[in-house]
Amino acid sequence: MKRLLPALWRGGSSRALPPLVLGLFFLLYVVIAFGSNEPLTTLMALTRGSMLLTALFALIPLNRAASLCRESAAYLARRKALAGRGKGELSGLFDEVLRLPEAGALNEVKQRLEGSGYATRLTENSLAAWRGVGLFPGRFLFLLAGCALFLGILLSLATRVSQRAALVEGEPLPGSRDLVQRIVLREEPGLLLDRSLSTVLALEGGGTRSLGLYPPSRHRGSFVYPRYLGIAPLVRFSAPDLPGGFEQYVILTIYPPGKEDSAEIPGTPYRIFFRIAPEPGPDPYITGAMTLQFRILKGDRPVFSGSAPMGGGASRDGYSLAFPDFRRLAVTDFVQDRGVLLIWAAGILFCLALFWWLPVRLWFPRREMLLLKEAGALSAYSRAEGGRRRHAGNYHEMLDLLQPGEGSAGTGTGHAGGSLGPT
Repeated sequence: MKRLLPALWRGGSSRALPPLVLGLFFLLYVVIAFGSNEPLTTLMALTRGSMLLTALFALIPLNRAASLCRESAAYLARRKALAGRGKGELSGLFDEVLRLPEAGALNEVKQRLEGSGYATRLTENSLAAWRGVGLFPGRFLFLLAGCALFLGILLSLATRVSQRAALVEGEPLPGSRDLVQRIVLREEPGLLLDRSLSTVLALEGGGTRSLGLYPPSRHRGSFVYPRYLGIAPLVRFSAPDLPGGFEQYVILTIYPPGKEDSAEIPGTPYRIFFRIAPEPGPDPYITGAMTLQFRILKGDRPVFSGSAPMGGGASRDGYSLAFPDFRRLAVTDFVQDRGVLLIWAAGILFCLALFWWLPVRLWFPRREMLLLKEAGALSAYSRAEGGRRRHAGNYHEMLDLLQPGEGSAGTGTGHAGGSLGPT
């Protein structure tokens, strides 16, 4: 058990685990693609229904969390070592380690390092030197973002529930008493979209609320995603064999102009096909000034076709079709998804990590050295997150000061003379 737990920890926090798991899912996606027109949807459904695949995917956020703990522990251990309070094995925390016979006083080395721009801390048994800003905050944010991203995807796969409904002006919101007052499409060029869409609700308890297009709004625990636009015209139809006529609002997803939809006349053999006539000028959905093209079929036989403006009508051979009124509609998905907020948070954290990492890595790279007297010998540790060549020159020149005329010793690589001048 004592060997098993460390092995599981090393494997669980290994950098190779996420690419391995993602590679397995990619192979599964390729296999599904040979037999399905929607391989991604099929893979999501398969993962949602399989405990094994769900557990396999869960290894990724667990790996990111384990890596976060490992890197935090290493950072704190280095901080303690540089403060002269470190204990235990430190070689895994630094890039280079050399063991030397114990040298004399470290004061001269301290002065030379300070002259090179390093901050120093001298204690009875150690000398620490450092300069620059560490990348750990950026690394911490990056790992936290990865954990949030894959945990959000996992929660989405496991808990996502989606319902689609048509929101029609003047009609209550499906499943509630909130009333859809109006649906407004505007020409408002922005950073991502050229138009804005808002659905204005009259809330059951009083007041109003506007649901936008992007970023998705949240209403009564569900995210709101408008998918398609359309209209609900009041269709007034009569035919020679239909003396009573037909009059009803009909839901048609016929936007943008040219898209076709149809409606059956209940209890009759009639079906009517509609489309918005393409016309130059302002968008008809915005202005409300539109012309509907129609085709009336009785069974499979066309009996009447033509066009009529909204608010008008057309008639011929005993057939009459009119559109006295219309309402705008938006076919909308209501999605309950506990992972969306985590995915959005991950995007923000990735951006913050980049904003920290890039300037620090380019202009303020962290460089650290530690000389530690241990059991009659001197251990020299070195680590650099940038500017490695200059730092290596300073590090090996420091070793030459400690052991003049001697080569390298111990477990590290050889050192060569360099410059301790300003870097």
